[in-house]
Amino acid sequence: MSELFTIIYYTSNREDENFEKKINQKLLESCGDIPIISISQKPIDLGKNICIGEHQPSNAMLFRQLLTGCEDATTPFVINAEADFLYCPEYFTFVPPKKDTIYRYANIRILYKWHYGYLHKIQSEGAQIAGREYLISLLKERLVGAPEDTRFNPYKHVPVAMFEGGNACVSFKTGDSLHKYVSVLRERSRPELPYWGKAEDLREEMFGFRND
Repeated sequence: MSELFTIIYYTSNREDENFEKKINQKLLESCGDIPIISISQKPIDLGKNICIGEHQPSNAMLFRQLLTGCEDATTPFVINAEADFLYCPEYFTFVPPKKDTIYRYANIRILYKWHYGYLHKIQSEGAQIAGREYLISLLKERLVGAPEDTRFNPYKHVPVAMFEGGNACVSFKTGDSLHKYVSVLRERSRPELPYWGKAEDLREEMFGFRND
């Protein structure tokens, strides 16, 4: 896999430092030998680190950081990784059949820091694989004149293909990230998931407290 993929980890370093270190460790445990390029606003110890300095968080800045990582990579495909995501090992085993398509993982769960169990989200750019050259071209085109706010979406009107995996990827909402809330499916939250276990146990592991 190391000759096909590079993981592009991008962060504004707004999350609690201890929490993000746990995110980083979980990523290293699940990604195998796939190389990592981390694009951060403060120096971090994760793969090859490119620190761009502190900037006001925005969607455009997030995608500029992703673009920086893609341009530094040399592999045919790049795999997104975010500072509030836990990734199951099977997320890193999918080999896209095309280099000119955006692929997203089809099993995403949201876990808020302060309440609820696992909520169901259909997809996320935080769990995405794409051909490197295709993604570079797309981001360069869409970032021209991009507004510095949270509404900018470079994937608008771009077809997205989904790929399956047995276990979920889990995205945390802590209140410290750019997007504090996300839309989820209108169904009951799940108190437990295969692989990740009980929501309250995972919350305690990542944040050090329980609220069950």
